[in-house]
Amino acid sequence: MHVVFDHLVHLTERPEQAKTAFEQWGFTAIHGGRHPSWGTYNALCYFEHLRYIEWIGIADRQAARTCGNPLIAQLVADRQEGNGFSQFAFRTNNIEAVAAHLKRNGFTPIGPLPGSRERDDGKRLTWSMLFIEDDTDGAFRYPFFIQWGDGDDVRMNELAPLMRHPIGSVSLSSISIYTLDLQRAVNGYRRLFDLPKPDVGRDEAGAYAKLAVGGIAIRFYEADRRHPSTRPFSCRIVGVQEQRSIEIDGATYIISGP
Repeated sequence: MHVVFDHLVHLTERPEQAKTAFEQWGFTAIHGGRHPSWGTYNALCYFEHLRYIEWIGIADRQAARTCGNPLIAQLVADRQEGNGFSQFAFRTNNIEAVAAHLKRNGFTPIGPLPGSRERDDGKRLTWSMLFIEDDTDGAFRYPFFIQWGDGDDVRMNELAPLMRHPIGSVSLSSISIYTLDLQRAVNGYRRLFDLPKPDVGRDEAGAYAKLAVGGIAIRFYEADRRHPSTRPFSCRIVGVQEQRSIEIDGATYIISGP
C-alpha cells in the first residue's frame, strides 16, 4: 500500500487564533473554509511535500454531532477532554486500493466518504476519506486516509506559495502519540502498513517505539496517570536555526533544525 503523510488535525476553539500565532512565529498560514454539513471550519499551514496542519473548530455543535462522519465524531468526543491534536491522515491516489488492502489485512474499512469546501477564490475542493472501524478497545487510535479530487501535481502548483515561510524551509517530520497499550499500538500499525520492527529509544517524554511511514516518523509512548490519553500530543517541524517549543491549545509544536 503506497501512502504518504497528508495532514495533522488540531482541534481548537478558535482556528483563527492558532493561525495568527503561527504567523507571529514566522510561518505562512491561511484561513481555510467552512464545512457546513459537518458544522466545522478550519485554518491551515502547509509544509514541504504537501504536508499540513489543520486547525479545526466546531461552529455548529448540532451539525457536528449528527453528520455521521467518523472524524467529526472523534472531534466531538475529544472536545470533552479538551483542545489539542486529534487525528492525522495519509494521502493516496487510489483509495479503493487502500480499502482492499485494509480488508486483506483484517481491518474493516468505513467509506470512502465524500468531503468538500469552497475556497475564498470560489474554487470547490473535493476529497474522499476512508476510516478504519475501531477494534482497539480504546487502547490507541488509527489514522484515516484521504484522496484529493486534484492530483498532487495540480495541488503542488497551487499551494507552492503557501509552502514558503519567512522562518525558513520547513517540514513536518514526526508526530508523538500516547497509547494505553504500547505494544498493541505498534503491532496494529505494523499490520496496517506492513512495517518492520520499530526503533526504540527514550527522550524527555519517556520511552518510545518509532515507526517510519509515509515520509514521517511516528513515536508511540505509553500513557500514564498524568496523560491518560490516546491522542497525538506533539509534532516536530524541522528546518529552522533556533530550536523552540510552542504550546497552542493543548498541543506542543517542537521547532528545530534539520
